[in-house]
Amino acid sequence: MPNINPESYAEEGYCLFNDVLSQGEIASVRIELDKLLDDLPERQVVYKDGEDREVDGRPEYLTEPHPKNPFWLELCRHPSVLDAVESVLGPDILLIMSHLIVKRAGDGLPVAWHQDNTYWHSVEGTDVTTVWLAIDDTDCDNGCMQVIPCTHEGYPEMEKISSGEDDLLGLKVEVSPEMEEGAVCLEMKAGSLSVHDSFVLHGSEANTSGCRRAAYTMRYANARTVRVNTAEHWVPVYLVRGEAGETDYIDIRPGRKL
Repeated sequence: MPNINPESYAEEGYCLFNDVLSQGEIASVRIELDKLLDDLPERQVVYKDGEDREVDGRPEYLTEPHPKNPFWLELCRHPSVLDAVESVLGPDILLIMSHLIVKRAGDGLPVAWHQDNTYWHSVEGTDVTTVWLAIDDTDCDNGCMQVIPCTHEGYPEMEKISSGEDDLLGLKVEVSPEMEEGAVCLEMKAGSLSVHDSFVLHGSEANTSGCRRAAYTMRYANARTVRVNTAEHWVPVYLVRGEAGETDYIDIRPGRKL
């Protein structure tokens, strides 16, 4: 059974939160997502196989919508989302990145086993979590996310190697059969979300079902214990709750206009 106890997040490396957004809110998210999908470019430059590469436009590569569109930035500071983040990171929260990962029905790329933090050279610190918000119902058939609990222990930076396959990242980390046996499928209804530590191993299978699988990943850090080098970071960094020792983050805490 997936972990639904935030108090177990530190040990397990992830936690599930059910029914965080209402169905009305999710309907609004789908409308905004459809606008982005309608404007999907024919070619995109993405970070894959360890370098920037030009690839065919795909909905898995809708990266960083929040600095460009107030709707997505507002979603990133949604009080219920931040409540979930605060339960695992504490009250001082930075928003550092986001990514819409949409797997089309019958044609959704897999995501090989990986860690998040090892891709982020501008982020210094380990108190970082990823929110994975289900925009569609997600299950094993349409390629839901899977995590391998406890693999973040000690914050190991595992070596990335080429996956040799047509997947989202083009890179993977080696995972033993014994580790894979312990993987947990995070099946969720739309409006639910999971949070996972930036070092815990996770991935997902291809979507070969007849149903789309869309999710919005929002990355957050503890504003007191993590430092983001804004000169090297590729998007703005926002203070969304609490306090921060640094002053070069953009303050969008509650009450601030976007």
